[in-house]
Amino acid sequence: MSRLFAVPALGCALAVSPLAAQLGQNAAPGEGFPAATYLDGYHEVMKLTPVAGRVAEVNHLVLSREAGQLSLERGTLYLLSPVGGRTVGAVLRGEGRFTFTPAIPAEQAELQRFAGSAALDEAFSEAILLFADSTADQFRGLTFGQAQIPGDVADHVHDLLTSLQGANEGSLRSDVIGPLLNGETSAFFLARVTRAHGDPVLFEIDPEASEGVQLYRPVSRLRWGANWAVVTEFARQQPHRERVSVPSYRMDVRLTPTFSADLDFAAGATLLVKAAEPAGPWLLLALHPKLVVDSARWGTGEPATVFKAKESDDVWVRSGRRLQTGDSLALTLFYHGNLIDRYTDWFFIDPGAAWYPVNQQGRTFATFDLTYHSPAWYPLASIGERVDSAVAGKVLTTHWVTRQPSSYASFNLGLFENYHVQQPGAPPLDVLVSEDAHRALARALLAQGYMIPQQRHMRENIAVDVSNSLKLYAHLFGECSFGHFYVTEIPYYEGVSFPGMIDLSWTTFQNTSLDGFDEFFRAHEVAHQWWGNGVRTGSYRDAWLSEGLASFSALWYLQSERKRNDEYFKFLDQYGADIKGDKDDVGPIWIGYRNATPTVRRGYDVMIYEKGAWVFHMLRMMMLDLGTAKDERFTAMMRDYYASYLGKLATTDDFQGVVERHTGMPMDWFFDEWVKGTAIPTYHVAWKAEPTADGKYTVRLRVTQEHVPPDFRMFVLVSADLGNNRFAHFRLQVRGTQGEYVSPVLPAEPKELKFNDLSSVLADVKMERW
Repeated sequence: MSRLFAVPALGCALAVSPLAAQLGQNAAPGEGFPAATYLDGYHEVMKLTPVAGRVAEVNHLVLSREAGQLSLERGTLYLLSPVGGRTVGAVLRGEGRFTFTPAIPAEQAELQRFAGSAALDEAFSEAILLFADSTADQFRGLTFGQAQIPGDVADHVHDLLTSLQGANEGSLRSDVIGPLLNGETSAFFLARVTRAHGDPVLFEIDPEASEGVQLYRPVSRLRWGANWAVVTEFARQQPHRERVSVPSYRMDVRLTPTFSADLDFAAGATLLVKAAEPAGPWLLLALHPKLVVDSARWGTGEPATVFKAKESDDVWVRSGRRLQTGDSLALTLFYHGNLIDRYTDWFFIDPGAAWYPVNQQGRTFATFDLTYHSPAWYPLASIGERVDSAVAGKVLTTHWVTRQPSSYASFNLGLFENYHVQQPGAPPLDVLVSEDAHRALARALLAQGYMIPQQRHMRENIAVDVSNSLKLYAHLFGECSFGHFYVTEIPYYEGVSFPGMIDLSWTTFQNTSLDGFDEFFRAHEVAHQWWGNGVRTGSYRDAWLSEGLASFSALWYLQSERKRNDEYFKFLDQYGADIKGDKDDVGPIWIGYRNATPTVRRGYDVMIYEKGAWVFHMLRMMMLDLGTAKDERFTAMMRDYYASYLGKLATTDDFQGVVERHTGMPMDWFFDEWVKGTAIPTYHVAWKAEPTADGKYTVRLRVTQEHVPPDFRMFVLVSADLGNNRFAHFRLQVRGTQGEYVSPVLPAEPKELKFNDLSSVLADVKMERW
């Protein structure tokens, strides 16, 4: 909701211009003219400056946008030069206040970390505005005229625009340039607020984002790669709707060898563009910064106007008109670039690179029809089913088709040896490994005085872990929706999993570590065939449902494969130490990628992969049958989750609903504590045995909780050693700052008591005397 209250100041203007001339003349109020070329619109935006004759004195001017409000009690408003024939910018100067209150507790906590308060209410002296909403229309109640404009007003506007700019001409944040380039009326609103105390902040309403209410703080571009970093963001009151979908791709990719034995990359991509909402005429795609667009054409054969700034990933394509709901267009882009580097017999193909035009105005979920022309001596693997393969001279042409929509597409090639295997009860695998590359690497390192061990039969070892984890996960979670798998080696220290295709780091093809990490690593990537590819995550807030669950699944595999608990709990213990070490410098799981900062570079890994795995472990312990030590309830829940959301998007709330269905109770407290909160309890525990009238015993426990909110609660497993290798297990729901709890009746007096058995809670425990 947007509101503005303005009381025009009594005139200081020397001359008053017609209102339409001040705010721009268009047939449709608030609409502008779309830019004919991208650079025309870009230059208009970058040249925004205050204009003489467009100045108004104001009293009690209030701009309310979602959770933020700008109030200028007394001051001056400077309108900026028009873009696309309309006013899209202004500068407020004077005595003002900026208030901002996040709508959800987790984001209030993030603001608390930044500002020391869960809400902002601060004086400001200047606010620079950019907008495509009703702001210009709301200024019509003011009286504009001639007045002297301080020289630094233009300088400050230029500084803001420069902070939103990329490294090369034409590169500007898409959320800013998009609505201005299209001349559209939308909810877009941005304010750079100069606070009386503290650094300036950037307050933005971005209707293109699923979480369109955003507050930024200034940071160093050298360290962050940008000038502004998110402090807090959350959804607008109006539900977000995607504007454009790209449901299908047909691609022709040429990988041509060069004289230096590298590969030149060139491709033609035909994509179907569908408008779910009115959009354009400028449409936004993404393509790797190293790729250059050669040409583009529409399905009619007419050339398409396209712009991509140097070393930018934004690709802007202009359709002949603004698309209306239901419109569809076929677009073909031709492009090339230095996408692939070579080291020995490995090719560096970044598995996360946007090597095809990726939709930036909606979900990236599509079917792919992929044809590759590559050197015949390099085996190639891709997502999809290989439906054709032929060699003509020195060129291998393969054709791959995805039978199910996918959020990603990828391929890999190299001087691989192909090891085909199918173990009983497991789907077929093709393991692609470059033994020559490993030997060349070993020789190169040995020449420098380093020796790296390489075990034999690595392709067989990897096939065993991949096959066994596929079988285990099918048993635990349900059958995988992909029937054949390519397991390829990549020259990176990471793994990436695509539908039916698993890229593993070269290091895990070198040897299998004794500590279980390589088995865990391989099983983690296999688990993504269920979590990430089978069930997709709703947003960055739900990344733990992919990465955290894949880590937990890999721990479960390690526990099953080694038939003991040692490595399972060793990994959890290390994760726990990492989480506790970083808890004061990172946010909750729920803020996803925002946990990764230059000061805590592993913040994302620790919170999403490691704490995410802990959340699943704690749920497993809560649902453990203490009588049989079986996981049937937990396993049934995970199978239900997989079956319910296979091929769909799942959010944290969706998963919580499944958990509640199987626990039979509300679980908002658990998710608030462990997914949306950061507190980790310390339990101080004292106990004593008390005899009963019939010669049995109970245990009385006094438990004090520290470092958590007063209403924090959790189910804790307790194990009582009764002697003669007899143990009794029971579960307590601990809540409140301090309380006393009585165990169930025990058949003998306990000799020892283990509080938080099986690490049922991520916590510290300190045992005390009664």
